[in-house]
Amino acid sequence: MRFTINLATRTYLDHRLLNRLAACIICVLVIITGWNVIRFTTHLGEQSRLDLEITTLQNKLGAKPSGISDTEYNRQKARIRFYNGIIERKSTNWFSVLDALENVTPVGISLSSLSPDKKQEEWKLEGRAKSFKLVQLYVEKLEASKNFSNTLLISHQNLTANEYGSGVQFVITCKVVN
Repeated sequence: MRFTINLATRTYLDHRLLNRLAACIICVLVIITGWNVIRFTTHLGEQSRLDLEITTLQNKLGAKPSGISDTEYNRQKARIRFYNGIIERKSTNWFSVLDALENVTPVGISLSSLSPDKKQEEWKLEGRAKSFKLVQLYVEKLEASKNFSNTLLISHQNLTANEYGSGVQFVITCKVVN
């Protein structure tokens, strides 16, 4: 029996071409890596320079300027705090808060006071209702609303105006979600 080998069916790879291609790819990756390392070190140096400049400027702003008396300096700082407080109060979108409260307040509930507490980010709602059932419904609506969280009934008491009318006075705290 005689076996013949067909050389045309064997796959040949050009190893020189593959080696050149791999070397080119490695060279490009080394160049890109070097470029990224250079960029990183440059940005790191720039960041440390900017941090030093920021601390220098903050020290200049925190110190009292020369030639100004302590009383004038303290008076100016008090004015700045006052105006910053006004700006902070104006940053609250009152229309959206009042609109959200109006949407969840049922008929028979009247709010007499809305007090925001910036430190705890809570609102204190004081009001009156015809019955405690309405207060309960109001608390449930506040809890169900996506605009309010951490709703808590702080206090309530029955009121009697005269023999014909009575009601409930209540205090609720909640957080307004923007």
